[in-house]
Amino acid sequence: MDLSRARFLVSARGHEALEALPAELGALPVNQLAARLRREFPPEDASALAEQVVLRGRAAERFGGLPGFVYTAEGLEMMTHPLVAERRAARLAALGLPVVDLTCGIGGDLRACAGKGIRVSGLDRDRATAILAAANVPGASVARGDASQPPFRLDGAAVIVDPSRREGGGRRFDPAAFSPPWDVAMALLVQARAGVLKAPPGIEHRHLPDEAEVEFVQLGRGLREAAVWCGAGAEPGLRRAVLLPAGDVIDSRAPEVRAETVPPGAFVFDPESCVTRAGLVRHLGGRLSASLMDPQVAYLTSDTPAFDPLAATFEVIETVPFSVARLKERLKKLGLRADEIRRRAFPVEPDELRKLLGKGDGEPVTLLCTTIASRRTIFVARRVDRLPAASGNCARA
Repeated sequence: MDLSRARFLVSARGHEALEALPAELGALPVNQLAARLRREFPPEDASALAEQVVLRGRAAERFGGLPGFVYTAEGLEMMTHPLVAERRAARLAALGLPVVDLTCGIGGDLRACAGKGIRVSGLDRDRATAILAAANVPGASVARGDASQPPFRLDGAAVIVDPSRREGGGRRFDPAAFSPPWDVAMALLVQARAGVLKAPPGIEHRHLPDEAEVEFVQLGRGLREAAVWCGAGAEPGLRRAVLLPAGDVIDSRAPEVRAETVPPGAFVFDPESCVTRAGLVRHLGGRLSASLMDPQVAYLTSDTPAFDPLAATFEVIETVPFSVARLKERLKKLGLRADEIRRRAFPVEPDELRKLLGKGDGEPVTLLCTTIASRRTIFVARRVDRLPAASGNCARA
């Protein structure tokens, strides 16, 4: 976004125009929206307002939007989901330190921290983005600058660093190509009294320092980030899995099930992605009283049901050695049809297998596709409803 557009949007005139726009404008096609606004505003102002209508619509679809927020397309794409930001802000608030967001973007994390009563400062290298962040978070001190050379003292603050992974078009997954680079971002964390470095959830574990605390945060079915915590409030070496919105959590202090494998039992448990990425499958097995079937596969098994928000529970109807023809035959004979298809350590994509099986008729079931002791195996299974929350086996953050 150019400076003139940013300045207009945060001006009294721009703010008044934005807030006066009728809600029904968001339903118009882009060309009709622009034409409608040009009847009331100069072309440049109309274009800026039209962009905000579109971006606020996208924000509403993604997370409900934030009242009064002004967006850029890149800023919205990179912005932390508010539920993730609020959880992080609550943890930072407990430290009692001012917070400096060295890569603040349009101010999503700043806003969450300010909402917890934290004194906040932000930094962004793009002047227009910094202007929007300052407007989005009244009371925040926002400056333009390079995160690798921050104009703030960090030794008495908690810092947030979220390296950009989208420069030059497309995402970058090499941490050395992040901006700031991974080693620079880690050095900034060490300088501060406390801090958190946000990383993509798929980051290779070799890049995660042993002396840091790392949590993998999931919202619904989607992994959102790997958060690397250092300094005050962080427990070196701890690994944690977090499932939002409820805040269900397990960490590496939990007892582990033994590494020995057992034959498949009557129930199979599929851990959530945050659990597998955090390397806590055996810890979850300890909580479920379930065991591994194969050392390389995250599915757990038991002869008795167990329920936890961090895993889906399935009752096995039949175990079928993998063959499309054999599987089709068994499903037909049992009066079942494949509805949900999940896989771990299995070479066939769920959509491909669905096409190979065809539509079918009968009761909908789940297929759990995996490899057990080098044998490709399908568990034909029925998902079992979770017990009421009063069962007491769920931990929350």
